[in-house]
Amino acid sequence: MGPNGTGKSTLSETIMRNPRYHITEGDILLNDESIINMPVDERARKGLFLAMQYPAEVPGVTNAEFLRAAINARRPKNNLISIMDFLKELDKNLDLLDMNETMTERYLNEGCSGGEKKRNEILQMLMIKPSFGILDEIDSGLDIDALQIV
Repeated sequence: MGPNGTGKSTLSETIMRNPRYHITEGDILLNDESIINMPVDERARKGLFLAMQYPAEVPGVTNAEFLRAAINARRPKNNLISIMDFLKELDKNLDLLDMNETMTERYLNEGCSGGEKKRNEILQMLMIKPSFGILDEIDSGLDIDALQIV
């Protein structure tokens, strides 16, 4: 959070390797390892998470499907999360964020209010358990009640 136009989103997107931005010098280290040449999916598997200011809508992919796929992408192929463990963790985090269970069957961010999108990103972070999270303008579009929960 901070003043508009100071480069918060640009820095966040550069760290996650948005192709619109190019690093001309320096390095980005995550757990003492350079990630500068890693593609975005590898950065995410290494534990980097970006909650965007304006999360994209992904029609056709439910929140639950996305979450389970994201969790399993960081696990060995022979040790995927069981559906029971996934649902137990999901229910716990839905309660924590005061989110309705129906949100898990909606398409990712489709037709969601600003508050729903932000809660959804916090849910993603709680479920994926990244080692490093970047929250870009986490207060954007939230009313006071949603801000307190997030």
